[in-house]
Amino acid sequence: MERSVIDAVRDGDLLAVRRHLSTLPRAAQWQDDGRAVAAEVVRRGGPGLAQLLYEHGEVVPAGPWGEVDPVVWAAEHGASELVRHLLARYPVPEATLRDALDVARAWLDVDPETELRRRSGATDDEAVTVTRDHVAAGEHAPRALRIRLTRADGRRAEVLAEHRAVVTVVEERLGLPVSRDELLARALWSADPESCDWQTSRHAVMTRFPPEETFRWAAGRLDDPEVPVRLFTAELLHLSTIDGESPDAPYAADALAALRRRTAAEPDTATLCHVLGAYGGFREIGAVLDEFLPFVRDPRPEVRTRVAADLLNGVGGPADDPPPHILDAMRGLARDPDPTVRRVATAHLVHSAIDAPTLRELFAGLMGDDDRETQVYGATGLALRCDARAVAELRRMADEDGYESFAWWQWDAVERMLGRR
Repeated sequence: MERSVIDAVRDGDLLAVRRHLSTLPRAAQWQDDGRAVAAEVVRRGGPGLAQLLYEHGEVVPAGPWGEVDPVVWAAEHGASELVRHLLARYPVPEATLRDALDVARAWLDVDPETELRRRSGATDDEAVTVTRDHVAAGEHAPRALRIRLTRADGRRAEVLAEHRAVVTVVEERLGLPVSRDELLARALWSADPESCDWQTSRHAVMTRFPPEETFRWAAGRLDDPEVPVRLFTAELLHLSTIDGESPDAPYAADALAALRRRTAAEPDTATLCHVLGAYGGFREIGAVLDEFLPFVRDPRPEVRTRVAADLLNGVGGPADDPPPHILDAMRGLARDPDPTVRRVATAHLVHSAIDAPTLRELFAGLMGDDDRETQVYGATGLALRCDARAVAELRRMADEDGYESFAWWQWDAVERMLGRR
């Protein structure tokens, strides 16, 4: 193997390693050449580099990687997303899965930094440098806490502290039972909603248990004194409504009652946003959510953004012809001081069936907004209502911002929609 590739792995130069792999024939990336690079990643790069290099969708070579089984190695080093990728890519013997489960569980009852020091051979009184950061394969991917220990002679060791996520993934593959309370406890270890532990536990609760039982379990924790518990269960309920079928669930009325009570009592911003989102998810599509009016002037922009998204709960039915006070509230949100609130409110109004002089006036005013995305939405709203000047202005912004810009995509969609008319 080229020395430059070994250096790139040692230095954590992800782009250089990927460039090298891209020069290999596709088949070689899966086989010996790919395994040789993977062995260097194990030897010199560490689990953080491995999890980023072999993110979902990338070529991940079949094992062994040098002298290790990649599934067991990834499990021992807390690389839960890599474990998930490997299990999706290759058949794994049950004995290997149980070995992976055992090595991951060994980390659950220890302090990861202390255990990393012990496994690296550093003595208690040896001076070491410990750094902590987060590793994520993309903006919307879960993140792993990386702990890296560097000794005075330059030797280093690292671990991703996401062993609870590894255990959850492998348990599911083996069909082993686990309780919702145990999955919640794993999420609460870091209490980080962006972490692999949290998101893997949430996914397992959503997919491994009957929905109505999970609702009853979650609703019973919406009043918990601990914020992370309320946040986990509110987020769980919110995401469970994404499929759009929740209004027809036999427990929808109970869900609405529990969530409505919580909206009046929840002080935590993120939790309240998920409670409101879940409430909207359990209401019928196209409903007008008068219940959200008290939050239109909430001092927190995150809450106002949630209201802007759900006050008109989709399209169709009452949302296509809301009463004047609801339309006034939406127009107020579209003029909100916060640009995110303005964007969300305007985006919702743009594609609604509402067409009133006050709405056209709003769109015309937003075309002069100091936020470019809001300007584009304002022009789009008027253009979709057959305003020729707005179509021309949207085309001008698309030309100015360039191919595949937000303005370009909006103009392209408007042209196709008006053409179909």
